Amino acid sequence: MKKQPLTSVVIPAYNAEPFLERTLRSAFRQTHSNLEVIVVDDGSTDKTRAIAEAAATTDDRVRIISVPNGGVAKARNIGIAEANGEFVAFLDADDLWHPTKIELQVAAMSRGSGDDQPAAVYTLTRTIDTEDRVTGSGGRVVLSGYCFARHLYAKPVGNGSSILVRREAAIAAGGFDPAWAAGGIGGCEDLDFELRIAAKYAITAIGLYLVGYRQYPGNMSSNSLAMALGAIATVARHTDLCPELPDWAARGARAAISEYALGRLLGAGHRRLLLQELGRLFRTDFGRGLSFAALIFIRKLGSLMSAIPILEPDPADRPFFYDLSPEFVSSSSGNGLQSRDRKMLDRLKAVDAVLAKTRVQSVDNRTK
Repeated sequence: MKKQPLTSVVIPAYNAEPFLERTLRSAFRQTHSNLEVIVVDDGSTDKTRAIAEAAATTDDRVRIISVPNGGVAKARNIGIAEANGEFVAFLDADDLWHPTKIELQVAAMSRGSGDDQPAAVYTLTRTIDTEDRVTGSGGRVVLSGYCFARHLYAKPVGNGSSILVRREAAIAAGGFDPAWAAGGIGGCEDLDFELRIAAKYAITAIGLYLVGYRQYPGNMSSNSLAMALGAIATVARHTDLCPELPDWAARGARAAISEYALGRLLGAGHRRLLLQELGRLFRTDFGRGLSFAALIFIRKLGSLMSAIPILEPDPADRPFFYDLSPEFVSSSSGNGLQSRDRKMLDRLKAVDAVLAKTRVQSVDNRTK
């Protein structure tokens, strides 16, 4: 049997006491067993290090690095620098993995050859609550090959625990940028990193729900304002960095991220920013702006009718993450692509084909 390539699992952990043990267990249970698990204790003040040390006594694949608090980007970069594996996978300290995640991703990395061989692979994601129960299923955009323009528009990865990347590609792309958090708009370091990978290399996807992405009050993903502003700034940066991108494609990416930001701001108490961003969306894509304005009206109407009781599903009836097959898709998940998005991705596929040729020519010129 061919030996499994070593894969480094980087877990940035800051005050991760409530969930770290479960997260580590999901890494240990991977069917791809040739792992090193690097826990970067990012200046925690709770029992994070003690939990990691206890895990290390039972599994010698664990390595712990303690550093002063510097944020998730710096912690991940430390993990990349310390990694010995050919591949690096990132796992946030409150998320979960399906046991076959790394095995399937590593297998996908061997497909193709030369410029067509992927430098990274992502999977689909379910959202989970504090009890590991599934609260929803993420998007189902499965891309393959050189797909920078489509990635810029669709943002298919969605969270830091999904992607596995060749270590050399992660280093060549510059790792994660800590400047986002320093500027007060942390939370989109993942998207920025993914786009820098996608700008240079082919990527691929596993169309299975292999990540449990935990959302709860208090974690980074719940900071709506920072996530909204960071997402807008990230897309603006990468459209500027790609002057070959057609104007209509850049406008489409800006409209899509504006719509995402409005979803974050809606109901979060940022009325002025909401109206500013809605105005920007109208100027960028009038149809999308009109649709979102209608959504706001419907939400407002719903709040006026709040006296009517709405039956919420009992949390105890939700399935646990590990109890659901990765292939299972709820009929009510509502994550299918709209016709508008399918058409846009089809148009952007042709753009990516042109950008891929430009990338190859650029590499050839540098090597001459």
